[in-house]
Amino acid sequence: MGVCFCKLFSTGKRYKDEPLNPKASAAVVPACISPPHKDDGATKRGRVQLIGDILCPFTLRVRIALQHKGVCVDPTWLTPSDLISCNLEGGICPKGKLPVLQHGTHKLNGSTDSMLEYIEDMFSDPTLLLKRAVGKTLLERAPSPITVMIVLQHRSILWQLDRLVQLADVLALAKAGLREGDLKRRVSTQMQSLWKGYGCLLELMQEHAQMEERVVFPSLEVAAEGMSEAVLGDHARDLPVMNGIHADMKGVMVMEQGSSDHLEALLALALRLHTLQAYSVEHYHEEERELLPMLQGAGIGSKQQRELVAESLAVMEASHAHLLPFLFQGLCPHEIHQYLSMMQSSSEEKNELFARVLQVMNLANEEFEAVQDIVQERVAALATIA
Repeated sequence: MGVCFCKLFSTGKRYKDEPLNPKASAAVVPACISPPHKDDGATKRGRVQLIGDILCPFTLRVRIALQHKGVCVDPTWLTPSDLISCNLEGGICPKGKLPVLQHGTHKLNGSTDSMLEYIEDMFSDPTLLLKRAVGKTLLERAPSPITVMIVLQHRSILWQLDRLVQLADVLALAKAGLREGDLKRRVSTQMQSLWKGYGCLLELMQEHAQMEERVVFPSLEVAAEGMSEAVLGDHARDLPVMNGIHADMKGVMVMEQGSSDHLEALLALALRLHTLQAYSVEHYHEEERELLPMLQGAGIGSKQQRELVAESLAVMEASHAHLLPFLFQGLCPHEIHQYLSMMQSSSEEKNELFARVLQVMNLANEEFEAVQDIVQERVAALATIA
């Protein structure tokens, strides 16, 4: 398709995503954002569990306050499907309100201000209280555009990976009947879908990793030297696994269907995909738990944030030129809106940007018809407020 996005992602208007912006509060907030402090009494006082949506600004306020205090946190990040599930009103969230803060026998939910006051009362220095009048702090802002971009890409990648893992499991379980004509043809079609889907996922994951290594990690090292070393190690570990799975798929496709070697290869392929899924979930959660809060607290201004997003999208130019339908397929409608808004805020040529986005979507096949409708609707809405 060859649609070039690179020149579109230059700096533009200030990032805005109204649904994410909380109202400014006079509640207890950190006077500064600092790396976690060692606290020998943290274990004795018990760990704190924080439950919420990682992109929610209210959850972010509580999370950074705990980090500022050096408190050990066990986060539980809910997916969009969790957030609309009626199960939220069970034991995990009695009143159906988020975020939820659990510390020992104490459970607070819904009111961010009360959580911040509780954290200030329960944990010692450094204090959260502002000593003088200051402007908006990080805790009163929406998550930064680069954070939104990374988290949404994580969600889409993990959704697509889970879909492929389920398909591989179906293929492995169907091995006993591969000699039957109808089933044999169906399995062949499913194998083609697995091959095609994994090819798209591999390209997206590789460009996502390159974006982090070239743009995000250098910015992070300025704020906290050495913080990205472990994640770079995960990248080095996962790349051979990803490429190995691609080679395995190619081998399976040329084997005689129903042969013992073919059946064994299908099972091995499913197991390797499960391994990649476990690695990816652990890796992305580590980034969201450890690295992104550090990036959020690095003091990077709004202009620099837009530049980071523009640089990131330039690195991912190839995938965004033809894999946007695939990326958006793994997101909910409101998340697609967030992603498009993030792209819009990083471009000066917004009309041309949206025209190229629609061009890419229109070239997609019927598999992405539902996503096409959502993108067209959201682009029209964003174009009216540009």
